[in-house]
Amino acid sequence: MITLKCFDAKEPSNGNSDRRNYGNNRYSVSNIDKWLNSASASWYAAQHSADAPPTAENCWSNHNPYDTEAGFLVNFESDFRNAILNSTIRVAKNTVTDGGGYEDIVRQVFLLSNTNVGLSNENGVAEGPLWSYFNSASRRQCYPTAEAVSKSTYTASNLSASQYWWWWLRTPYAGHARYARRVLTDGSLGGDAAYIGRDGVRPALYLASSNLVSDTTDTDGAYILLWNQPPTAPSSITYGTPQAGQNLTLTTGGSTDPEGDSISYVWERKVDSGVWTQIGITTAKTIQDTVPSSGTTYYARVKAVDAVGNETAYCTGSGKTISYNTPPVISGSDQNVGAKTDPFTYQYSVTDAQSATQTMTVTETLTNGTETITLRTYTATAGAQNTADLSSVWIRLIAGTHVLKVTASDGNGGTAARNITFSRTVTRIAAARAFNTDAKVTKVFVSLYPSDRPAGSTLHLEVTNNPFDTNPVWEDITEKANRLVHNFTNSTVANGYGLGYRFYLLKGTEEIEITQATIRFA
Repeated sequence: MITLKCFDAKEPSNGNSDRRNYGNNRYSVSNIDKWLNSASASWYAAQHSADAPPTAENCWSNHNPYDTEAGFLVNFESDFRNAILNSTIRVAKNTVTDGGGYEDIVRQVFLLSNTNVGLSNENGVAEGPLWSYFNSASRRQCYPTAEAVSKSTYTASNLSASQYWWWWLRTPYAGHARYARRVLTDGSLGGDAAYIGRDGVRPALYLASSNLVSDTTDTDGAYILLWNQPPTAPSSITYGTPQAGQNLTLTTGGSTDPEGDSISYVWERKVDSGVWTQIGITTAKTIQDTVPSSGTTYYARVKAVDAVGNETAYCTGSGKTISYNTPPVISGSDQNVGAKTDPFTYQYSVTDAQSATQTMTVTETLTNGTETITLRTYTATAGAQNTADLSSVWIRLIAGTHVLKVTASDGNGGTAARNITFSRTVTRIAAARAFNTDAKVTKVFVSLYPSDRPAGSTLHLEVTNNPFDTNPVWEDITEKANRLVHNFTNSTVANGYGLGYRFYLLKGTEEIEITQATIRFA
């Protein structure tokens, strides 16, 4: 019970003598209802032609006027006011002036009814549900707060924060125009003239159950609502050309949450002027959609939702024309070809339904640990047999699993890929080195120590005179090692003069150590 106030003031111009002298018991036009739902410093506004404010002159014995007080909701921060739900409440009407029955009104804050607190339904009208808290008379008994007592102009020896007091209900006393119902100090039902300002006010309201509440009370013994803020709206949404019937990857720049709550992304798309359809919900900032096979323009949007259900506005991408282009097709299937000890080739062909009007660009790449090696990029002829050859990079490959990937693009958003997985088995000891020179190297002599190789072993030796270029030209001099000078056939050096060599010995099960290499060059 937070304050003592009259239900409604006297209405000096009202044609009904009860309401003229004792106030109006129709809750929907009462002063207390207007005050409870106002967030204005000047809350009073006439609700009907005979209405009057609760001035001292219009209140019983001048007690507790509140016409100059700010509205009840002024006391609360905007977050709390915004969190209060609009509620449809039922209120009985008296049978003397208001026709009996009931009316339903929408309010944020309200007084409880006879029915809400477990007392008899007025004139047979159930005014809303029974609130489970009020399951006995003792639960209806209520103390006024110390502040309510101290601010009351009405004083009495039994008005204190440690003794039960009377408090208003919204229900009218059905057989009268001036009496409203109240709860007595023993928890039973009573009534009082609307203009009497000695009865207490216990405001009620509804909040969404999703609101967070403190685990412990504050110094006033109250639990505090915790306002969880929504995340920021996703900063962007991007996607490529939508291909009918094909997968499309959507990506967002993401969102942040003020409280650090986990964030989920809700993805939707529509085609042309159709309805938005959910693609999915992810915690990742990306998702794949299968583009519909009909329509002209594809749209996508995304919003962020935090762990307690707060959500942002949508970030909507630009409309993109759906392509009905058929993507290329690479022959064969993804496969694992197992362990390889020597360089190998992979043959394939590329076809496309629109090959007569489109150029197919093919790229062959190879993984090497964290490195990706591009073997070549070329323009393919539809249906022609193509060969990916790993021999030029084989010596660079580390032991372990690698993927040869062939990607074909038709230039109109259609792509295809083929993945060939294999493991590189190292059965050789290898060495490589490159160093700078003052001029272009034209000839070289390489001797290895020991020069006598173990029986059954095989040497492979290569040299280059442009080791720092993007694609060094390696020249095989295996047969010249320890015997002959090699004259370089390559004459192009783009990134600085130098000399490089690389060699290996196939070792089988025998450990072979190269202890020294002597290089002479000119």
